[in-house]
Amino acid sequence: MFSFLYTQRFKLIYVVTHRLADVDAYCATYAIVKLLCRITKDSTVKAVFPDGLNTITMKVSKKFPMYIENNADFAKVDLIVIIDTNNPILLAKSMRGVVDSKAKKIIIDHHPLVKTTRKITNITFIDMKTSSASEMVYDLYRTNKVSLGKRVSQILLLGIIADSQHLFLANGKTLTAVSQLYKIGASIEIAKKILTRERDPSERIARLKGASRISLYKVNNFIIVFSRIGSFHASVAKAIVDLGADLGITIGGNGKESKASLRATQKFYTSSNLHLGTDVANKISDSGGGHPTAASLSKTVDENMLEKLLLNVIEAKLGKLKTVK
Repeated sequence: MFSFLYTQRFKLIYVVTHRLADVDAYCATYAIVKLLCRITKDSTVKAVFPDGLNTITMKVSKKFPMYIENNADFAKVDLIVIIDTNNPILLAKSMRGVVDSKAKKIIIDHHPLVKTTRKITNITFIDMKTSSASEMVYDLYRTNKVSLGKRVSQILLLGIIADSQHLFLANGKTLTAVSQLYKIGASIEIAKKILTRERDPSERIARLKGASRISLYKVNNFIIVFSRIGSFHASVAKAIVDLGADLGITIGGNGKESKASLRATQKFYTSSNLHLGTDVANKISDSGGGHPTAASLSKTVDENMLEKLLLNVIEAKLGKLKTVK
């Protein structure tokens, strides 16, 4: 897909990803910047992270620092590579600049694209069977016959492990990539050490509060749990699943706008065929999306209305939910 880079000249290239970049987004961006520098040679390639990085990604960035463009001018760019971002809204403050830019646009993602994204991009590289954006970038190195150094191999392995839930979601192709990166010199032990973190007291308190505020439902032998919490929505949703729920949903808001994080077991997705990203988050909000077992969304409604919308979408797919007391 990068064959045109060998024949066309681009003075300035931006690689941009979603707001508050997670580990996979950062690692994939880091590696694609290096790849583009190798292929284009005369181009200036810069990374753009709208709204910065999330907490664990900041830790990764200290181990693998790179130059970040904080004053991106999308009117001056010649090529924009959008990575791990299936919806323009997720570009946050960079969205308008990307959409309005006359630059050629490429998207690389392992999430299903929303229609608006297809309208603004010239080239799409989508593989929903791939565990991570980092794995897709690894494939780009191979297909373009560009060698991977030890440092790039390590950061790609880091991104793959992070987004595949420590290889829990890995398939055969993922394991082959991991094996090849390991042979080059990447260390699984180093990746695990970087990703290991101790939860601070505020996150632990939020997880405990979330567990104490649950609303419990059952349908088709599935246990579905809702909870209200003010922060650490994703962490609390994951904790609820760890406690035994098939699907955990956390909701929080300020009265005008509400957010939700959804987490489910792989068994739930396989049995129900309910894709949390496309069947739930995308249907409720233009800013929603995610994976089959992990998604998030925000909408300009209060918490009660958002919970009602979520219940309606889930019941349309699974049937009437029964309250468990």
